[in-house]
Order: sequence, then structure tokens, then C-alpha cells
Amino acid sequence: TQLMGLRAAWGAVDETQHEDAWAVVRAIGDDQDLTEEVGKVRDTAMAWTTRSRNAVPYYEGGNDEMVWQQLKIEAGEAIVDAALAIALGFRLDGATHDLLIGPWLAATER
Repeated sequence: TQLMGLRAAWGAVDETQHEDAWAVVRAIGDDQDLTEEVGKVRDTAMAWTTRSRNAVPYYEGGNDEMVWQQLKIEAGEAIVDAALAIALGFRLDGATHDLLIGPWLAATER
């Protein structure tokens, strides 16, 4: 449920604002010599979205693992944004931080 909410909340973010936030992320990477670290955070977060669980439960009418995997992949960009908001923390201005982590918070705060 949270992955579906995360995907939906991320999809509701204005594309131009999201592009602006990523411009800030790239600028911080360049200005503070963190480009490699930003890439590592992104790669690690994306790797999680494609990793399978060890135990594969099957339910009548479908494969729960396939559904879980698809949801993780679809929420991947939002997961990357949240990971970068956390990793860059105080280096981000408040608006950029809030935009990047906002979908995560919307999906998980209940």
C-alpha cells in the first residue's frame, strides 16, 4: 500500500519543480565534489527496487513476488529522491528537500 501511495504521490509532483530539484542536486554534487556519492546513493536505491525477496510467497490467482517487484520498480524514482534528500540533508535548501522527500512522507505517515 505504501509503495502504491509513494508512486502516486511522486507522480503528482510538478515535473518542472522536480527537474529544478534535480538541478539543485547536480549542482551540489558538482560544487561540493559529491557527484560520485550522489551517484552511489542513486545506484543503491535503484538496486533495491530490482532486488527480489528470498522467500517467494505464491497466492491463488497470482505471484505476489511479481506484484511486489513491479511496485518497487514503479516507485523507484520516488525512492531515489527520498534517499538523496536524506543523504544530502542540510546541503539542500528547504524547498528542494521537501519536494524530494515529500512523496515518501505522504506515503508513510499514517
